[in-house]
Formats: sequence, structure tokens, C-alpha cells
Amino acid sequence: MRLNLFIFLLLAGSFLLVNGQVLTVEDQDTKEKLEFVTLTSERPRATAITNRQGQANLSAFRGSAEIEFRAMGYKSMVISYEEIVADAFRVRMQPARISLDEVVVSATRWNQKTSEIPSKVITVPPAAVAVQNPQTAADMLGISGKVFIQKSQQGGGSPMIRGFATNRLLYTVDGVRMNTAIFRSGNIQNVISLDPFAMEHTEVFFGPGSVIYGSDAIGGVMSFRTLEPQFTLEEKPLVKGTAVTRYASANQEKTGHFDVNVGWKKWALVTSISSNDYGDLRMGSNGPEEYLRPFYVQRVDSSDVVVTSDDRRVQRPSGYSQINMMQKIRFRPDERWEFQYGFHYSVTSGYDRY
Repeated sequence: MRLNLFIFLLLAGSFLLVNGQVLTVEDQDTKEKLEFVTLTSERPRATAITNRQGQANLSAFRGSAEIEFRAMGYKSMVISYEEIVADAFRVRMQPARISLDEVVVSATRWNQKTSEIPSKVITVPPAAVAVQNPQTAADMLGISGKVFIQKSQQGGGSPMIRGFATNRLLYTVDGVRMNTAIFRSGNIQNVISLDPFAMEHTEVFFGPGSVIYGSDAIGGVMSFRTLEPQFTLEEKPLVKGTAVTRYASANQEKTGHFDVNVGWKKWALVTSISSNDYGDLRMGSNGPEEYLRPFYVQRVDSSDVVVTSDDRRVQRPSGYSQINMMQKIRFRPDERWEFQYGFHYSVTSGYDRY
């Protein structure tokens, strides 16, 4: 009887010890749970990132004398593992007015502070995307104010960095390149095939990145990181998701999106689906007369026919539709190994060059 009681207490203590290593990071003022907080330690060498519930597993940080916490918009802090345990595995970060030392991966393909990189790198964080609400990935790059977007029609958007475009720039999605040096040198619009709703983080690396990405990345690199499946840190599965609907009167846009994440201890998956329907673009009523569209060209019996427009402020035809789907699976058998599979599908209807 005593032996059974001892074994029960030992197992219970081990269960509490394992579950007690789940850390929660929150805002000091609002108590809001903070996502994407980076935890680093040199001894032992370990890294972790908080999920949407502000949680991270501290089992790899046991005994560390210095654990550094970093997050955009918050002051960095260094505390020990014992201090975290004494505070019931809760860390409260203080907001900062200015944060210049963010963490990027496009410059060296691993997490590194911007202050340690000799090149210029800008980021388009999820908060900026949520506020600006861009319709396409090209518009998402344009809100940074550092990338010029050449747009000859609504269904387009060719990024230009310091005069370089197309086969002198490189687009990567989760580290996998989208374009190659055989692409034409003129402007191409394939960046709109990306779904801005499925982006977790976007970085723009200015200058040559040929050493890391290949000989054609001489003008810059645009690195898109899509939603990453997140594991659960508790005994029950982690299930979360978002849903968005949007309507825009300027082009009669009708957009719907949803994504869902399901995570277990070793397996996690995320599904994202977006549907966009853009009508003909309408210009404002206070523009110059030269911008009005009094006619448009329509294909009739294999011939181009000029048709008088009933509304000169409508750029007809310029509408199109698009569907994006993404499925990612993440498997982590132990702390040293991790496998990820990503499936991306994008289809765009035909659109006219305006």
C-alpha cells in the first residue's frame, strides 16, 4: 500500500513539474497575452517563441541564469529560470515607445537581430497588415513605403527595389524561391498569387543576396513567411482560427477568408482558404479629365470593337477573381528534429491589361 502511494505521488509530482514549465507572457499594463515573443538562452543554448495564447515551453531552459525576452514594441528583458519559477511561470513585459532591434531571418536564413546585420532589412508585421488591410500581396509590400509597386492594371503589381525588378529580385515563400533567373526582365505580376491573409511575417532584404539565395538575387530579396502550425503546450489539443469578410466599394470587392490551426504534442496543421472577387475599378470623382475612360474595347466575333462606356469613371474591363488555398503540416518527434510540409495553391482568372 505504501509503495503504491509513493509511486502515485511520484507520478503526480512529475506531471505537475512538466505542466508547470509552460510559461505565459503578457502585457504589463493590459494583461494581454503576447504572441511571437522570442526567448533565447546561451547556457543552456535554447530558443522558443510564444504562441497566440502567449505560452511557451520552458523545459529546454531549465537552470538558465539568463533568459532574454524580445518582442516588437516591448522593452527587452533578461531574467533567470529561478525568477520565472518564483513568479509562477508568468512574465510581464513593459511596452516601449520605440523598438529598433527586431529579429529577422531573410539576411542570413536564421534568427538574427537587425543591429547585427550590415544590410538594410525592413519588415511588414502582421499588425501593420491588419491595420492597412491590403487587397493583394503587392499592396502589402507597398504599405512598407520602401518598395515601389508598378501597377499597370488592377490585376497586377510588380515590386521594384532600387531600380531592380523581376529576374533581378527574388521572392521566397517559407525559404523556397518562387522565381528564377529565366524569368523575363520586364515587369511580371506573379506576386499577387500570394495570399496576404496567410502571411505571418514579411521581410524585404535590400541589396545583393546572391551568396545566400543565388546568383540572380542581386537587387534584393522579399521573404514571405506563411502561417506556421502551432503545437499545444497543454494536455488538450490546441484549436484556433480566424475568419474575415470584406467589401470595398471602389472595385466592388467581395472577399472571404478563414484559417484554422489544430495542434497536438507532436503534430500540428494549419489550413487557410481565401476567395477574392474584384469588380471593375472606379476612380474618384475629383480626378483630372485625362484619367476618364469614355470608351473600352470589347472582343466581338474575333475582332476588337470600341464600345462607348456608360460610366467614364469605371476602368472597364479590369475586374478578376482569385482563389488561394494553403495546407501545412508540422511534425516534431523530439526537440532535435522537426519536419514541415506545405501545399500552396493559387488560381487567378483572366484579366485584361488596362
